[in-house]
Amino acid sequence: MAEFPIMKQILENTGLYTVSEGSLAEAELKAYAAGLDICFDALEELERECFIATAESYGLEYREAMMHRLNLQNTLSARRNALLKAFSITACDYTPEGMEKVRDIFNAHGTFTFDSASHTITFHCTDALTQTEQTFLTEQMGSLMPLWAKFTFETDVSG
Repeated sequence: MAEFPIMKQILENTGLYTVSEGSLAEAELKAYAAGLDICFDALEELERECFIATAESYGLEYREAMMHRLNLQNTLSARRNALLKAFSITACDYTPEGMEKVRDIFNAHGTFTFDSASHTITFHCTDALTQTEQTFLTEQMGSLMPLWAKFTFETDVSG
């Protein structure tokens, strides 16, 4: 009960109350403090989950769902970094470095190639993915590629 000592001190400092061991005043303050502790703990959790850099559970899950993002890695730092990168994509990112940024959003590994004759950008993925993951990454990465280019996705698990 982190709030009890604070509440007790404030009341006793007024000179109007004496909160002694086993008194009704003490019992009442402890009851209020227990309720406040629950509220303050919930507020601390909410504050933590509001920011990508400190979120640990539903704050990350909400943003990942909003971005329709697939987690290929599940460490907190990898998830946070991928979300920070995802929210930083701009129209100026249609460069090779920008495409690498897109790759990093999804924690995917591989390289991009560009065929200027067919205006095709191909991502050669080195991760072992299920068909569902491949389809998801193709759709999601493709939506972040330049509109004038065709996007293709290939797997090359051998490295």
